[in-house]
Amino acid sequence: MKIVVVSSDNTGGEMYRHIVERNVEDLALGNSVTGIAVLIKPEFPLFVMKVKYREREIKNKIGELARIEARSGSVRVILEDEIDLGDALRSLWSTYGRDKVEQSGRTEIVVRGAEPESLKELKIKKERVSVSDKVNELVNRVIPEGFRVRHVIKEGDLLTVMAAEDPIREDWKKMAADLAVDE
Repeated sequence: MKIVVVSSDNTGGEMYRHIVERNVEDLALGNSVTGIAVLIKPEFPLFVMKVKYREREIKNKIGELARIEARSGSVRVILEDEIDLGDALRSLWSTYGRDKVEQSGRTEIVVRGAEPESLKELKIKKERVSVSDKVNELVNRVIPEGFRVRHVIKEGDLLTVMAAEDPIREDWKKMAADLAVDE
């Protein structure tokens, strides 16, 4: 994932790059978001954020969400996407107990005393995780407070959100449209 920040204030732009990175990490969107572009114009003031992402298929069983490797006395679960980590851990803890489940990496879990076949069929969540909802939460976390006027454009897998203190002008919409999202 590539994050591009264009700002007339270099220091503020770098701070926002850090804010975006932290929130992408906090929301576990790393594998779902393919690119982010941010335009900051404090002189107007205007804030534009474009997020390109991919929605996920409906998957609920560990066998659908991860690669499972049998080891002597344990099973290694390598998740495709870290967005599923919390649900997978909760389900594994409730089934096998916390003492037998160990997170060994951002997307890796080791389960002692489990059979690979039973792990494949284990359901990890009650409902589908909506990447769109998490992307909206990301944008709302990042947009500066006080920027109450919003203009949102959703085109397939690209979300563009403009935020300002004053009504959004047409030339600002053009600037937002010209902002490229690199992948």
